[in-house]
Amino acid sequence: MDTTAKMSQTAKQRLESLRAEIARRNGRRVTQREVLEHLVLRASRDPAAEAAALDRGNRSMGPVEFRRFLKRRRASGVRDLSADIDRHLYGATP
Repeated sequence: MDTTAKMSQTAKQRLESLRAEIARRNGRRVTQREVLEHLVLRASRDPAAEAAALDRGNRSMGPVEFRRFLKRRRASGVRDLSADIDRHLYGATP
């Protein structure tokens, strides 16, 4: 069963570079399909490690990190209109 996978241009370029390097080192033609099948096979041996590797950049702040972030906030000098939001949105006083 053949299927296609959409990826960014950067990922496509990296896949092609990887394919070319593998072909150069092996001294034979290697397809992108072979490279992807090999990568999937390797990743399927330890799915927990792959899940952890994928999750590293996508986790949200915990409560301690969030408090630390809030303490670093500084006034920008721009007047905040949130106190009078109804007046600014609807043009009426509450």
